[in-house]
Amino acid sequence: MAAFSVLWVGQVLSTLGTRMTNFALSIWIWQATGHASDLALMTFFAFAATVVFSPIAGSLIDRWSRRLTILLSDAGSAIVTALLLALYLTGSVSVWHLYVVNVVTGALLAFQLPAYSATISLMMEKDHYPRANAMLSLARSVPAIFAPAAAGALLAATNIEVVLLVDAISYALAVVTVFMVRIPPRPVSEHEETPSMWRDSVLGFAYILRRPGLLGLQGILFAVGLFAAMGWVLLTPMVMARTGNAEAQVGVVLSVGAIGGVLGGALLGVLRPTRQKMLRLLLAALAFGLFGRVLLGVGDSLFVWSAAWFFAWLCVPFIDGYGQAIWQEKVSPELQGRVFAARQLIENLAVPIALGIAGPLADYFLEPAMRSGGSLAGTFGGLVGTGPGAGMALLCVITGVLGVLVVVAGALSPTVRLVESRIPDHDATPSERAAAVDEPPIHVAERH
Repeated sequence: MAAFSVLWVGQVLSTLGTRMTNFALSIWIWQATGHASDLALMTFFAFAATVVFSPIAGSLIDRWSRRLTILLSDAGSAIVTALLLALYLTGSVSVWHLYVVNVVTGALLAFQLPAYSATISLMMEKDHYPRANAMLSLARSVPAIFAPAAAGALLAATNIEVVLLVDAISYALAVVTVFMVRIPPRPVSEHEETPSMWRDSVLGFAYILRRPGLLGLQGILFAVGLFAAMGWVLLTPMVMARTGNAEAQVGVVLSVGAIGGVLGGALLGVLRPTRQKMLRLLLAALAFGLFGRVLLGVGDSLFVWSAAWFFAWLCVPFIDGYGQAIWQEKVSPELQGRVFAARQLIENLAVPIALGIAGPLADYFLEPAMRSGGSLAGTFGGLVGTGPGAGMALLCVITGVLGVLVVVAGALSPTVRLVESRIPDHDATPSERAAAVDEPPIHVAERH
């Protein structure tokens, strides 16, 4: 845990630098073009690259050492940031350069999270998995509190080049932390061969599909990710529409939510180990649907929106942390790169799907339908009100209800609810493995 904490500090610094750069680039591209579609395309290119490269990344993570994989991801990001800084310094940057940068950084990120998740199971005992995953969650939420303010202050006092320089330095510091600790070598099967890249890339998906309990768990995580992404897309325009474009209130809601994420990660880190991680995950997902989405939709004040966003972020570390810990316990370390990369691809699909559904559905159907006298105003007006923002609020309620139904379905399925006992841990004894209910025979490919 001490060695992992050193790596974690590096990741916090690099994430802080990256979020500052994302904020600064968003401001720059909006001022340069005035088109919201350019901002959406930047997000799309980054997530699309991560999705496309995830299967390849999984194969390479399990072929290379964990240290090399993490180094390439961090060092590559530092180089890309330095090249972008050079473009700004020479006054030759264009919008299409930012698209290319997001594609490259998205591809590098395809390696990063699976590599770190797979490294956790090599560096510590199983009881510490939730704590380490909570730390990874904190590495995402803590910078979210400070990055916009820090980047805004730097932009006001200096320029975007300074922000990019800070980001490049933060990646360099992350690289240094990798050299400061010992990362155990990747486990190698005594029968290991080198299958083709294509066969290796699809193994992670095959592994998940052959285990109904893990497939059900992945379905719940995907659903929560989809509803979380839809709420993220809707929050700012909904609050702006319902407050008459009060940007300050949006900032308050976002900041309170990030504080909830920090508190949730810290709380998960101090809780005692449990063999009921799936139960806690389902309870957190239930609270996410009810308080993080339904309450967000029915709310009509800054206090309620802030409370709902706080609960949403508070629940995410428990959902991600316990879910990831189950995967780390069940999947053998020599397969984790491929399986975790497959999971990353599935979960990252939630963002473009949410972008494709939430905006058009709200703009072209729900918002007109929830205006005074609209087709849905009489039915749902008493719940979420009418007028600007009411359609988006209704969509938040709908996603919350759907999230609750997903949790109920998971709780009613013994295959999913009892996944921790029905699928043996990767280091289970032969007798424990023989007693498992849902453990399929191991394919030859999975031995490699």
